[in-house]
Amino acid sequence: MRLKSICGVIIPSNNPGRLARFYGRVLGCEFQREDHGDLAEHFGVDVGEIHFGIHPPVNFRRIEPGEPRPRSRSTSLLSEAMAVLDDLGAQQVQPPHDEGFGLVTSYLDPDGNLFELVELSYEFGQSAE
Repeated sequence: MRLKSICGVIIPSNNPGRLARFYGRVLGCEFQREDHGDLAEHFGVDVGEIHFGIHPPVNFRRIEPGEPRPRSRSTSLLSEAMAVLDDLGAQQVQPPHDEGFGLVTSYLDPDGNLFELVELSYEFGQSAE
């Protein structure tokens, strides 16, 4: 077996609607209410070929919100996303710094999930060199 692609990023939240509004505003995308299978109401948006979903913990059986697992999001202009985060009162964990492939900063979302924003210095899918 060979990995074909990563098709989704899912975040657990006790208040998926609130977190969907938060990430929608920060990332400039519109989450849709989703209701399928035996899953409780949740929210999602497709970004390129990856589905970004926000689910209540009941949909997972084990994962609780706030566990420190960094999640990276690529943005075209880091300063714009940071201005929105500042406006929302988000807690910055690490200021912007260059990691060789671009500028990276990290924040906590309203549920305490650690996430990173990245402004790549190259086009995704091409070499960072």
